Amino acid sequence: MPFKIKNYTNYIFLFAILLATAFLYQRYQNKLDRESDSDNYDAIQKYLLNDPDLAKDKKPILWIHIKYDYNSRNWLSFGSRSSHDLNQPYLYLTVKTIIKQCEDSFHICLIDDDSFAKLLPNWCIDMHKISNPVKHYMRELGMAQLLYKYGGIRVPPSFVCMRDLGELYQTGTAGGKIFICEMVDQNITSTHRDFYPNINFMGAEKENPVVFELVDFIQRTISKDYTDESHFLGEFDRWCFARIERNQINLIDGKLVGTKTMEDTPILIDHLLSNDYIDVYSNTYGIYIPANHVLKRRHYEWFARMSPTQVLESPIIISKYLLLANAPDAKMGVIEPMKDKPNWVSFWKVPSGAPVWGLNPIDLGDNVPRLKYPDN
Repeated sequence: MPFKIKNYTNYIFLFAILLATAFLYQRYQNKLDRESDSDNYDAIQKYLLNDPDLAKDKKPILWIHIKYDYNSRNWLSFGSRSSHDLNQPYLYLTVKTIIKQCEDSFHICLIDDDSFAKLLPNWCIDMHKISNPVKHYMRELGMAQLLYKYGGIRVPPSFVCMRDLGELYQTGTAGGKIFICEMVDQNITSTHRDFYPNINFMGAEKENPVVFELVDFIQRTISKDYTDESHFLGEFDRWCFARIERNQINLIDGKLVGTKTMEDTPILIDHLLSNDYIDVYSNTYGIYIPANHVLKRRHYEWFARMSPTQVLESPIIISKYLLLANAPDAKMGVIEPMKDKPNWVSFWKVPSGAPVWGLNPIDLGDNVPRLKYPDN
């Protein structure tokens, strides 16, 4: 009996040691997390506000906001069946194209919902405690305030960048104006228009008064509406459209950002995830992938789950553009459709036995046998 009691005592003592170790480890991990957050905050502030190169080079800032919403596209475990990870591998490829093309002209900042509190002194909203649609509105407010305070260009992370956006920024902000890009209309105004300005792709110089008015309008709209009505009606985009008509905002044609074909037809997710050729403007800055449609439409959710390798090896047309834009020595250009091989140029059977490539030999008569292409 004393032997059993001694064993129980040892087990209890061992269990207490394990609990104490776990508690101390958790305290240590929390301390590391706090120090990491502090280091990140200091680094961001130093990069944006005190970096001597920023004042010297006066590079505009390119903002890319990444949304880490709760999802079940990739499970952390069978028990959780969900995570807060991005779980959209193709976005790593699109963001890579933006960095590759624009790093010489912009200070590129990748931010998330936690960045607003670090970059905006008066930001007091805990983005983890609110849900959509209010969360969506607060993101728009945060991005508008960043544009007003720091200036720069806001680029959606799903944009396949094929050219440096520096020229677009300089042209769009000429005359002290702001600019906004034309995208496929997705709100109620689509009953009358195929294309509409979208604040997800816009730019402005620091402390632009029109951006200040936009911030004020978003704040007033949020204070009155906690539903998805403003998003359904496209209130923020309507506000910008009214300023475009007053010549206060420059509108960037959809052909320049890959939302419109040369025939002025919308480029939809159905076209991007097909194998068919798209007649894209030869001097386009890139092609916009509507990431929200990839997630909302069951028919195309497979694209969000593909690995980067699978995306680049896929035969769909947007994969070909991603492959072109991510190539080490990629040059600006668009993909052209394959053309039929002409009948007058081929391999020809001649008396020497070796096939001759080129035009039909004229000294051997009119009945020189035409050979098939080696890959046929």
